[in-house]
Amino acid sequence: MLTKFKFVIAFMFLAINLTVCQENVCAVDNETNMPEMAAYEDKYTKPVIDKETIEREADEFFYQGMENEDRTTKEAYLMKALEKYMLLLEYNMFDAVSATQVAIIHDMLGNNDTALEYFKRAVYLENLNPFANFYFGEYYFYRKNYRNALKYYLVAYENGLGDSYQTSLKIATIYEKFGDFEKAKKYYRIAQKQNPELREGISEKLKSIRNIYYSKFDYR
Repeated sequence: MLTKFKFVIAFMFLAINLTVCQENVCAVDNETNMPEMAAYEDKYTKPVIDKETIEREADEFFYQGMENEDRTTKEAYLMKALEKYMLLLEYNMFDAVSATQVAIIHDMLGNNDTALEYFKRAVYLENLNPFANFYFGEYYFYRKNYRNALKYYLVAYENGLGDSYQTSLKIATIYEKFGDFEKAKKYYRIAQKQNPELREGISEKLKSIRNIYYSKFDYR
């Protein structure tokens, strides 16, 4: 039977051996796990795509599609662009610009419901984004839903596209359709200043509006 002194000595010896053993095991484990940890960190902390390269490729495919007159070739380029923009959205689900580009491509390909879904997503992500709002306005304009088109054009105009004659022209056109000739004239004049090449055409438009306006009050 161990005496109290011998028991204490035996316990201390055992504790020292266990500590040394644990330290050795830890050292081995750390050395063994280092490559695994590095791989884990690479996978979850480093970018998984070259964002700038993919953005550039996506834009190049998109504009090649826009400029191509052959329908089959156009659609092929747009599909390549779509694939890139979707990859950017997978990388960053809050990317309103890529969501807008996806919406535009689906619109051009005739996928109306999908285009609407991505336009809504884009303006939800950045409700004042001028790019998203302008093209959402375009979506509605070409479907003759002028009330919704005007809403999104005005947001675009107030948040970065106030110097864009295309935006001013669309707003003016809608106000003219609504019979709000004063606002129509205002935005036609703004567009005329923004793009002097439109001066002659808009002057004729303003003259036409003036004639329509006065014809409503022609008592003869």
